[in-house]
Amino acid sequence: GGDGNGHGSPSEGERKRMKRGGRSRKFDVEICYAAKIPLRQIEAAMRGEESGQGALRVLDIILRQHAAK
Repeated sequence: GGDGNGHGSPSEGERKRMKRGGRSRKFDVEICYAAKIPLRQIEAAMRGEESGQGALRVLDIILRQHAAK
């Protein structure tokens, strides 16, 4: 990768990733059931209809996660 200037030299972030490339990290993740969101509410929100706040929060989280990728 390059730094965007066409010279092919790695950016600072790429150099940092190369330095720790061999180390692996372990994460313990716990997933908890928070709420049941009816898909009909999500569908209604996508059509612009009035729906519960729960469905809107779920859509907000999904869209933020998708944008972060």
